[in-house]
Amino acid sequence: MNKVIRFKLNKLLPNTVFAILIAAGFILSGCTADEQLGLDIQPPGDELNAVKSDTFLITAFTRLADSVKTDETAVSLAGYYTDPVFGPTKASFCTQLRLSGTDVDFGNNVVIDSVILHLEYYNIYGNNKQNNRMTFNVHELKNSISPDSSYYAFSPIESGQRLGSISFLPNNNDSIYIDGERLGPQLRIPLDKNLGKRVVEASTMGALSSNATFEEFFHGISVVPTLENQNGSIISFDVLSANSGLSVYYHNDTDTLSYKFNITMACARYNNFNHYSFAGGNPDLLAQVNGDTALGQQKLYLQPLGGTEVVLKFPDIESLNSAFSVIINRAELFIPADQSDVTNENYPRPVKLALVALDEDGDYAFLSDNTIDAETYGGFYDENLGCYRFVITRHMQDLITGGKTSYGYVLMVSGTSIYGNRVILNGPDNANPMKLELTYTLIQ
Repeated sequence: MNKVIRFKLNKLLPNTVFAILIAAGFILSGCTADEQLGLDIQPPGDELNAVKSDTFLITAFTRLADSVKTDETAVSLAGYYTDPVFGPTKASFCTQLRLSGTDVDFGNNVVIDSVILHLEYYNIYGNNKQNNRMTFNVHELKNSISPDSSYYAFSPIESGQRLGSISFLPNNNDSIYIDGERLGPQLRIPLDKNLGKRVVEASTMGALSSNATFEEFFHGISVVPTLENQNGSIISFDVLSANSGLSVYYHNDTDTLSYKFNITMACARYNNFNHYSFAGGNPDLLAQVNGDTALGQQKLYLQPLGGTEVVLKFPDIESLNSAFSVIINRAELFIPADQSDVTNENYPRPVKLALVALDEDGDYAFLSDNTIDAETYGGFYDENLGCYRFVITRHMQDLITGGKTSYGYVLMVSGTSIYGNRVILNGPDNANPMKLELTYTLIQ
């Protein structure tokens, strides 16, 4: 059974060591620790006490992602494709609609001309170089959803009557013209005109008098891809854009008009993701998610959208302070991407990863480096080094001299509920290994 994630901010205790280090301006940028880093705060003659080491033991393995929250995200995703390493991924979403105005008078002798769901493109991920067609179905939701509820990658979408369908080539480059106005790239899905007729009839019975009454009448929509195109893509839509929504076009005795239903921050909405147990994926990935943790010492597999995450541990780090008092001048975690991964050309790796600590309950907790100075903390991919880099100096000091206990760490794609980019990483025993590099000063 999936466990709900609760993020907990670490309590940041005052630390006189860090006060001294920060006052000395110890934080530097770059992917290689400065050999002189921290030496300026030592008494003259103590330079030989400075040590740099990158031989600390690391254990790592890939596991299924824990419960990824997907409600009220900035973008909504839909699509399907089969990754040559990770297997199939399907993304669907559902959302409520909000009124753009209440107590609408559609006039006399209303004729529905069209009903269109329009979704502004945000991003496309997948093997879109093949330019393959995709098919989306739009359904009415069977049951109501609530912005006060929590929804996750595994939360089912209760789709009811199909309202429309479209087969299309994804295109997030070309603008379109609507009523003479140039708009950004968007997908426009024609829906059943009967939906427009239902809306007009419901308006005469007060269903459009408020958002609450409208949501009782119409719970919302879902957008669900079909599965026939294995070389499709995952499309992110900016559903909160003014160019997104559901519009009813109609004419009456006197005029030709339209009425728009909006998707706003107040709308309940969420994504559902399905990876079909990574069917047909890389055997090494399959073995790791099925419990063979030893394989993670060579290669690791990160996939967002409720796919996989990586568990890390530094078993020996807390013993560093056993013989000497230690000041951590700088702590950096280097995580190389697998440069032999030829699939990266069609399936680009993520720009940024996220690293969180596990607490005693197995919940996620932000590292103090992230909460105090997210820019220095990093996590971005460095093209020159071919790796992701985290600066976790404060956290390491907390472990070694601050009395904190390490229960392990989880590495994931940053923005794991909205970005599709995945990556293969080198493990700690790889020829080009993941490594923890510490520059520290021994105080006798």
